[in-house]
Amino acid sequence: MPLPKIDEANLKKPLCYDPLRRKYILYEEIIAGKEKIIPVDALSDNDFKKLAIKRLKEGPDFRGGPMGSPFLSRDDTIRAIRSNSKFGRQFLEGEKSMLRDFLADIERNL
Repeated sequence: MPLPKIDEANLKKPLCYDPLRRKYILYEEIIAGKEKIIPVDALSDNDFKKLAIKRLKEGPDFRGGPMGSPFLSRDDTIRAIRSNSKFGRQFLEGEKSMLRDFLADIERNL
């Protein structure tokens, strides 16, 4: 099977974080064999927060949020993560699930 595609806007977003080297790892580094996949489940909660916040900062700004709530910007979402709010925790759970699946797909197809 082919590797999963990633659009241009998301190429700057890291997929992994190596806490020992304090290095964010990009898609292109993984598929080129320059870096190994660090599973998101291997990260501490704080290290995963760092990765999620870095991913948000590297992506375009947006307006979104849970249904029935006011729209939140990228910066609002980062504040929610840092303050450990309910929305911030939910965002992290969703991000972890998405990354877990995406990285598994890459690993299967390398």
